[in-house]
Amino acid sequence: MKNLSIRLLVPCVVLGALTASAQPVTMSPLTTWGTGGWLAPGAGGYAYLGTGNNERGLAYGNGHVYLVSHASVSGTTANVRMLDPNTGADLGGLNNSGITGGTFLVNNIAVGGDGTIYVANLTTSTATSAFKIYSWATEASVPAVAYSGTGGISGARLGDDLAGIGSGASTLLVAGYNSSPSVAGNNGFAVISPSSASATAVGFSGTPPNAGDFRLGLTMSDSSHVLGSAGSSLYSYASFSGAAGTLVARPAIPDPAGATADRLLGYTTIAGRAILAVGSVGDSHVSIYDVTDPTNPIWLASGNNTTGSLTANGNGTGEIAWGPNVVNGDGTTSADLYTISSNQGIQAFVVTVPEPSAIAMAGLGLALLAMCRGKRRIDR
Repeated sequence: MKNLSIRLLVPCVVLGALTASAQPVTMSPLTTWGTGGWLAPGAGGYAYLGTGNNERGLAYGNGHVYLVSHASVSGTTANVRMLDPNTGADLGGLNNSGITGGTFLVNNIAVGGDGTIYVANLTTSTATSAFKIYSWATEASVPAVAYSGTGGISGARLGDDLAGIGSGASTLLVAGYNSSPSVAGNNGFAVISPSSASATAVGFSGTPPNAGDFRLGLTMSDSSHVLGSAGSSLYSYASFSGAAGTLVARPAIPDPAGATADRLLGYTTIAGRAILAVGSVGDSHVSIYDVTDPTNPIWLASGNNTTGSLTANGNGTGEIAWGPNVVNGDGTTSADLYTISSNQGIQAFVVTVPEPSAIAMAGLGLALLAMCRGKRRIDR
C-alpha cells in the first residue's frame, strides 16, 4: 500500500500543479488604446467621436478598426474612419463619393471575411427612402451600392444595426427591423445578399420575438443563426432558412452587474471556444459569456475602462467588434475587443482564453487530485 502511495504521489503533485496554473478566461484593458483602454468622446479635439448621438457603428477588418460617424465634419456627414487597432489614432477616411439618401447617410458597418467593407444607411421608412448598403472592395476603393431597396418590408425602419458573416459570393448581412413604425413582420430581420443585391424578410409565426427584438444588438454565430436584442435583459437566439425564422430561445443575460441596459452583442470564437460580448448602453460596462450553448450563456468576465460621468446613450445604440485570434505561445489565445456605446466613447480590451489542451489538462489534473484525495482517505 505504501509503494502505491509513493507511485501516486509524483503524478498527483505534478498534475495538481498544472491544475493550479491553468488560466481562467481574462478580460483586461488594451492600455495603448486612448487612455487606459478608453478613447473618450472629443478626446484631443477629435471631431468624429462626440456626444451628439452621431457614432453608432464599429467594425474590425483589414488590420484596422472602422468607425462610422454622421457628425458633420468638413461639409459631410458620410464619415467612415480608419483607426489604428492598438492606439485608436485616426488614419484617415474611406472615400464617400456618391453616398446619398436615408435619414442618416451612413450609420452602421460590417466587414466580410474577404475584407470587403459594408456600410448601411438608416431609413425610418423604406417606403419613402431606400435602405442602402455600400461596399468598398478595398480601403482605397470608391464605394459601390451593394443593395438598395425595401429590405424585404416596405415601410419598415432599417439600419439601426448591421451584422455579417462569410466572404465573397457567400457573404450574408443581417439588419433588424425597428418596432416603429408598426408594420407587419417587424419582429424579424432582413437577410441581405450583396452578391445578388437582394434582401429577404425573415419572419416568425407567433410572439415572441416581439416587434423590434433584433433592432439594437445584432450578431451572427453562423450563416443560419442570429442573436439579437432590444429593450430587455435577454437576447433572442433564432435560426432561419430562407424567409422562415425559428425562435430557438430567449435566455436571460446573467450579468452580475445587472442586465437591464445590456443591448450590444458581438459573437466570436477564441481558441475554438464560442464567446459572446455584451455591452451596456447605461454605464458602458462590457461582459463576456461562454455561449457554447447559446441557449445558456455562462458569464466569464466583465470590464469597464470609462471614467467619470458619461453622457446618456438615450437611443441605446452602438456596436461591438472583435479582432483576430492571436496565439500567445503560453497555452492561451487572445483577441482584442472593441465596443462603442453612443456618446460614451470607444473601449478596447484584450480577452484571453486558455487553449483546449490546457483546459483538458486542467480537467485531468482535477480528476487525478480527486483520486489522490480518495486514496488518502483509504490509507487512513
